[in-house]
Amino acid sequence: MKFSTVFGMALAILFATASPALAQDVAEDWDLAVDPAQELTLASLDFGDNALALRCKAGVLDFLLTGTPLSTEAIRAVRVTAGGIADERQAWHTQPGLPVLSASEPDRLARQLRAGGDLDVRIEPVATGERPLRFRLTLPPSGAALDRVLSACGASLTDEWDLRPRAGGTVTWAHQVLPEYPEAGAMRNIGLASVRMACIVPASGRFEECRILYEAPEGLGFGRNALAAARSSSVALPPGDLSDVGKVVQFTMRFRMPEN
Repeated sequence: MKFSTVFGMALAILFATASPALAQDVAEDWDLAVDPAQELTLASLDFGDNALALRCKAGVLDFLLTGTPLSTEAIRAVRVTAGGIADERQAWHTQPGLPVLSASEPDRLARQLRAGGDLDVRIEPVATGERPLRFRLTLPPSGAALDRVLSACGASLTDEWDLRPRAGGTVTWAHQVLPEYPEAGAMRNIGLASVRMACIVPASGRFEECRILYEAPEGLGFGRNALAAARSSSVALPPGDLSDVGKVVQFTMRFRMPEN
């Protein structure tokens, strides 16, 4: 497919009509578009009422599902089945004013879909009497397009953490060490910064296995300092409940430039 056609599809992805879709015919591979001027690498599938896109834009990776209901909520709870992920509860981000949801772990989801197969997304209701919406899409295997987008954003093509179960709740800190604002950020006059972390819930309460999922801005030490703070902090586990031990939990550390 020519670039102009694919890029037109990419624009249409953000304005798709809201409607759940059933399984679709399998194509040969995802459509791929690369635009160096916009720092854009995009793989997309058009199902008519819905579209999927794995997008690397200026170093930021997104996995987008269109044709979802408009929402005033910033986060929607969904249940996802794809590859080795089986009926897992996740929190997907909405796009203000658009019928689009963005996956919470785009690289992980993309890796589960490289072999093709079914993607099953169930959007949970938020209001009394509202019914859940289910999207079931059959995808082709992608040995090229998805890998190209993942590589463009520096994401791994395999990850041993992908099939580790995710913790259902949020982090409750027993003792939280606040991350130190890095000197390089102050020199660049960076007012606000954030780092998205993933850690394995420890039985001891002290994180030992942590990684950086997203850092903005990059290369100024925010991620390094967030990682150090997480490893020096401790979490509180519910008394007698070790169900989340060994599972992956995610959280965000935020930075604000200190006042002189």
